[in-house]
Amino acid sequence: MATEWSGQQGYVLTLMLFLWSAVGGRTETGTVAAAGGGGGAGGGTHVLGMRLEKSDKPSGTTDGGVIQVTEESTVQLRFYGVHFHSDTWTQIRFTELASDEEEEDEEAKEGGASSFSSSSRDDMSRRRMMMLDPANRTCADFTKDISVGTFMNVSGRGTTGVVSVNVKPLRKSEPRKEYALCVRSVDGSRWVLVGDSDGRFLVVEEKKSLLPVWFKCVLLCFLLCLSGMFSGLNLGLMALDPMELRIVQSCGTEREKKYARKIEPIRSQGNYLLCSLLLGNVLVNTTLTILLDGLIGSGLGAVAASTVGIVIFGEIVPQALCSRHGLAVGANTIVLTKLFMLLTFPLSFPVSKLLDVLLGQEIGTVYNREKLVEMLKVTEPYNDLVREEMNMIQGALELRTKTVEDVMTPLADCFVLAADAVLDFDTMSEVMESGYTRIPVHDGERSNIVDVLYVKDLAFVDPDDCTTLKTITKFYNHPVHFVFHDTKLDAMLEEFKKGVCVCVGVGVWVGGWHGRLLGGV
Repeated sequence: MATEWSGQQGYVLTLMLFLWSAVGGRTETGTVAAAGGGGGAGGGTHVLGMRLEKSDKPSGTTDGGVIQVTEESTVQLRFYGVHFHSDTWTQIRFTELASDEEEEDEEAKEGGASSFSSSSRDDMSRRRMMMLDPANRTCADFTKDISVGTFMNVSGRGTTGVVSVNVKPLRKSEPRKEYALCVRSVDGSRWVLVGDSDGRFLVVEEKKSLLPVWFKCVLLCFLLCLSGMFSGLNLGLMALDPMELRIVQSCGTEREKKYARKIEPIRSQGNYLLCSLLLGNVLVNTTLTILLDGLIGSGLGAVAASTVGIVIFGEIVPQALCSRHGLAVGANTIVLTKLFMLLTFPLSFPVSKLLDVLLGQEIGTVYNREKLVEMLKVTEPYNDLVREEMNMIQGALELRTKTVEDVMTPLADCFVLAADAVLDFDTMSEVMESGYTRIPVHDGERSNIVDVLYVKDLAFVDPDDCTTLKTITKFYNHPVHFVFHDTKLDAMLEEFKKGVCVCVGVGVWVGGWHGRLLGGV
């Protein structure tokens, strides 16, 4: 994990040394290197400091600019200075620094200041003074806890180089340990410390997880399944309308009736179910991301991995499945749904009641006549209704909205007979060919309907007798009923049920009834 420069002083010194080295300023470079407190023998190499490049375990830089890594890790450190080469790693060592807390612990272990050995106390004090007194920065010994790699990857200008460093585990009694960078002096006679924060190296104890890796992997798979279940049920169950569930319980298949009976009790509490599923989904997804962060060790990697996993296995796949088989999936997971509704009751139930107050109780989808007719038309390719049944259902639903004018036969298209017509062979043949059983009879004008002829009345009429039509109609005297053009069809249906209306003339009222016939029903 790359970090920023660990100290403004090292950055400024590196920039100055690079510029002077580019124009051949060896004398100035040596002066600045000496001022920085570090140097090395061989080819004018000077090491000024270091910064963290990357690590295979959690690492970073403290607010004070000190590099912080985890025990038992392999760290890439970038050193900066001038005149670096591939063997510059031989001029780099680390020494251990004792903290104030360690000194106090040592004194306590030895029985206090009176019994604490003078040599140990002097050694710790000297290590502390090395960081405080620039004139006394000599490294007396080196630590074996940090081993430097045997190769330095040097940049093109020789001002920086990357070295691999292996950090060994800390002792059980040490939660953290601080080290300092040591480099050879200018004359090569001694090892000296480099800088303050630029040369310090802090090793902290690795945070051990209480759960083994295999258990975390199993838990991840389980959480991913739960995420998919909550997401799928959220779509599948909430898409099931309460009214539709009641319909399925009445006229579905035996399996559908069984599923609907299981789901209907919890689906009737829509807001409570919704809050429980959403709360479970959010809780599982958050836990999944945190668990991945502990496994991967990178926040960005955990976010990326959890996003991909949740989108594919927690959203797309379960929602695609439940959108088509929501009834079956919801019924088979009803136990888990009820269990989680019980677990989230303290939070989800009050929120659901608040939603009931604010939004009202869920009623379900209710279809009016227009919607029912349109639904039948839209689903016609997929249902098993024949065309005649569709027409009958549609006509029955439109009885209260349509008038007789909408369904009447215009008078111009009606087959009518004149009252003075003679029922000879030609006339009776024309009646039979018309195909109607009731025929209006007019007197004079075509719109003046006075009688109605039933075809069955001609059963005993001989065409050779040339009987007049008026004789037959007067004999049977079938009534003719007239209605207004805006009469609703349901009212007309009731009249037909009474059996008193056989043929109807449809007219208009214009300042009084004028018998202006528009058509027949």
